[in-house]
Amino acid sequence: MMKIGIIGCGYIGSVIAENFKDEVLACYDRNMENMEKISKIVNRDINCSFEKIIKMDLDLIVESASVEAVRDLVPKVLENGKNVLIMSVGALADSQLLSKLKKLASGNNCKIYIPHGAIGGLDAVKTASSLGITKIVLTTRKNPEVLGIKIIKEKIVFEGHASEAVKKFPKNINVSAALSLAADKEAYVRIIADPSVDTNIHEIYVEGSFGKMNLIFNNLPSENKRTSILAAFSAVNLIKSLKSEILIY
Repeated sequence: MMKIGIIGCGYIGSVIAENFKDEVLACYDRNMENMEKISKIVNRDINCSFEKIIKMDLDLIVESASVEAVRDLVPKVLENGKNVLIMSVGALADSQLLSKLKKLASGNNCKIYIPHGAIGGLDAVKTASSLGITKIVLTTRKNPEVLGIKIIKEKIVFEGHASEAVKKFPKNINVSAALSLAADKEAYVRIIADPSVDTNIHEIYVEGSFGKMNLIFNNLPSENKRTSILAAFSAVNLIKSLKSEILIY
């Protein structure tokens, strides 16, 4: 049985708790009501402080809180020798933070796991990167309400590199950072606010010495409209794969 802790007890934290009720042993969130919700899901009191959760005997801590949590809390998780699954992968668009976390993981003999989130095909993109990627573009289309924008006609609200996209839309474009990590090359990003859509649409174009890829994902949002259902369950799938005898890459 895997021993799991959760940092960030919103929608994704709840999905993790629902799918691993016996294995989630601790949870932390600045919002007490969110922690109590997780405790109710697993049917026991697992609320704890951040200081306690990083000292517990856990195999994996799931970060599902925020970019700020990755920056401020994940280094301490790694310093305490805990493997961590990062959902707020947009934080890793900061190359200095990424380098710091990699050094901490190496120095403390632990791993950083990144789920595919709201997109797929990252295994193929990663393979292509070893052959050479010359162009990688992500076009994301969302309802303006999700982006916190009020418009009545379709509009390109951002065009530029992933690191800048994450700064401008930290809760909406984590996929750009995951894609860039897989490609070992910063993705070029277009974000389109489109009042006519009620799903989150991600289109990926990759070109290189391997050939070309065109990938399209049209995802239903979760109860948290900024998060696709697929993104939450990508974490569930990753945890299941860590427990499995057969790994598919």
